[in-house]
Amino acid sequence: MKLADILTRGAVLAPDKYAAVHGDKKITYRELLLKTTRLACFLENCGLPAGSRVAILFENTLEYIISFFAITRAGYVVVPLDTSLKPDKFNFIINDCEARVLFIQAKFTRYLPEILGTKSPLQLIISDRMLNLNKDRIKSIRLADILDPEDCHPSFEEMTSGLERIVPLDSLNHKTPLQCPHELAAIFYTSGSTGTSKGVMLSHLNLVSNTVATIEYLKLTGDDSVMVILPFYYIYGNSLLLTHLLVGGCLVIDNRFAFPQVILETMVREKVTGFSGVPSNFMILLNNANFCSANLPSLRYLTQAGGAMAPKVIQNLIDVFHDKEIYIMYGQTEAAPRVTWLPPHELKDHIGSIGIPVPGVTVLLTDDNGREVPTGEVGEITVAGDNVMLGYWHQPEEENQVLKNGKLFTGDLARRDEKGFLYVVSRKKEIIKVGGNRVSAKEIEERILENDKVLEAAVVGVSDDVLGEAIKAVVVLKEGQKATAREIQDYIGLRLARHKIPKYIFFTDALPKYPSGKVRKQELSQSL
Repeated sequence: MKLADILTRGAVLAPDKYAAVHGDKKITYRELLLKTTRLACFLENCGLPAGSRVAILFENTLEYIISFFAITRAGYVVVPLDTSLKPDKFNFIINDCEARVLFIQAKFTRYLPEILGTKSPLQLIISDRMLNLNKDRIKSIRLADILDPEDCHPSFEEMTSGLERIVPLDSLNHKTPLQCPHELAAIFYTSGSTGTSKGVMLSHLNLVSNTVATIEYLKLTGDDSVMVILPFYYIYGNSLLLTHLLVGGCLVIDNRFAFPQVILETMVREKVTGFSGVPSNFMILLNNANFCSANLPSLRYLTQAGGAMAPKVIQNLIDVFHDKEIYIMYGQTEAAPRVTWLPPHELKDHIGSIGIPVPGVTVLLTDDNGREVPTGEVGEITVAGDNVMLGYWHQPEEENQVLKNGKLFTGDLARRDEKGFLYVVSRKKEIIKVGGNRVSAKEIEERILENDKVLEAAVVGVSDDVLGEAIKAVVVLKEGQKATAREIQDYIGLRLARHKIPKYIFFTDALPKYPSGKVRKQELSQSL
């Protein structure tokens, strides 16, 4: 089973059902598979070597979905591009992975001169509008001109024939033999918040096995539809794409999260059964009175990943959505992405926990020598399973630091309680060394967020001549609230040791974030 078979299975299960909805645009599984196959035929006839890299620079759209599956169906490697990056970053990634083809949305074509630079490995650019490149070596074509013609038009039966030999059509779980090749399927470039972007190489086995495991614990079926606010280029958003299409569910796309009321209206209109977000998404929604009081009878579950969510925020989420299943999850791009999940019925008794390993994944907590630590002690989260990445593209030194004997060393520190539930303590890189003390940024953030005046907070370490590192907190207050730095410091001082009180506290209207919702902490630590 390969990534392209995910869409094919969904199409067999629900051919005339809507696979995706984006505003007034809708596409059935039958139509999606037809367009994907058409585009894959075109790509196959371009004469590119098998395994060539093909990049996508599109926001969440129906065209993104078509392009993603067509690339994999044609036997190439898909490289999703973070749409928030600067043109020089696009240039770096395309040159780094030696992409031969670029799918680019019209709104980003103004960056093409910088993306291409003086020399580019690109041979073909496919856009949703006609381009005039004036480049002899690089061809361009309009996407609609590929999708609209009737040539390369196999029947639905031809497109779906033989599927039952490689993937069951009745049920799937982590024990199902999926016959997935452990060959490169996609390269997801990390945000590069701690340095140069790294290309995470994920195989068909990585992504398919993790998709099946996620479907299993979320109990997803063809009756489920998910509100998609997370970008597909982000591994969490990509997981929504794969899981729902594999079961014949529906993706409801809305890229306007800056307007929570609009998202709420979409959820009500489309009767979504699921909502997925990162901590900042839930903080914003919980601060919206309309959202908290909304009647969402179709909503079955919520999932949260993409960073630790403060216990107070989790409790607020439970209070507002007490009749919904709330899944707290943990993962990394390098793990394709899901590593652990917390069963909803355990949430109230284990607030702050990231739960237990997902089906088919083994999680150990290890010391600096790679030995497993006893229950209750802090160790590094170490992952083994079919979800562990192939490695980093052209970065063997970085790869050797995190991949050892087939295990992924995540860089996250955690402890396991007597019942087997895991609790993240901090990231290794987010331990602030204040004098002779090791301080967790996460712990301070959680205490600040307990203050009723605070909407968001981020804590980083900054250089200090006396202490080596000092603690800096950047705080966003709720609308209409006022506070001083001394007030916040006093509040923390009543709850934490003196050396954990931030030396610097700054107030801002909003934290800098990636489109995925994660905070750009590197920006916060660069200046005072």
